[in-house]
Amino acid sequence: MPNAFFVLPEDNRVTLDSSETKHLRVTRAKPGDKLTGIDGKGTTYRFVLEELGKSSASGIVIEREYIEKDGKSVTVAVAATKWPRLHILIEKATELGVDRIELFSSLRSVSRVDQSKLAKLNAVAKEAAKQSVNPYIPEIRISETLPLEGSFNLLLEFGGRPLAEVEEELAVERKLRLIVGPEGGFAPEEIRDISTRCTSVSLGRRTLRVETSVIVVLGIINYRLGRI
Repeated sequence: MPNAFFVLPEDNRVTLDSSETKHLRVTRAKPGDKLTGIDGKGTTYRFVLEELGKSSASGIVIEREYIEKDGKSVTVAVAATKWPRLHILIEKATELGVDRIELFSSLRSVSRVDQSKLAKLNAVAKEAAKQSVNPYIPEIRISETLPLEGSFNLLLEFGGRPLAEVEEELAVERKLRLIVGPEGGFAPEEIRDISTRCTSVSLGRRTLRVETSVIVVLGIINYRLGRI
């Protein structure tokens, strides 16, 4: 069950759409209950549920809190992978407070994503934000090629430096991009191009799944950035 509901605020009231109303009914919420809401843009709300209809609901705001961003940006760029793993990755990255998720095509990708899947991907991020009471829902972008501009790029690669060697850099960089290839790794020609614009790092001897790697590195990044 979600720990917060997605709300649309207006003055001292919030409204909830049909999907959120369904969740209210599943959790057996009733008028008079005090609940938590998020708007996905940085504000959390405490509100009293006032009306619970068949396809919509509304409440009165009793408290609100805006959470300022820390001025830094963390992006996870991942080669397209199969849906079950992609679902977990988006869910956990959202729970860990990532700012942006970029999905791109790689020569060895066993799956493809396109703009038609964006609504489905955003729905996963939205549900994960509600579960973790994350006031910000990450932006999800889909592109054919890997974007590398404007950030300190970390490429996860077996032959890279130990991640511990670059932890100090993680603390001072304002824009970070974590790059994770497909299950079979990037093709040699892709590595030649990407590595010239990235810092290659390794998580050690173990072969981790894509989603596991993302969880581990985001945990370390969050620690260095003071986000936990």
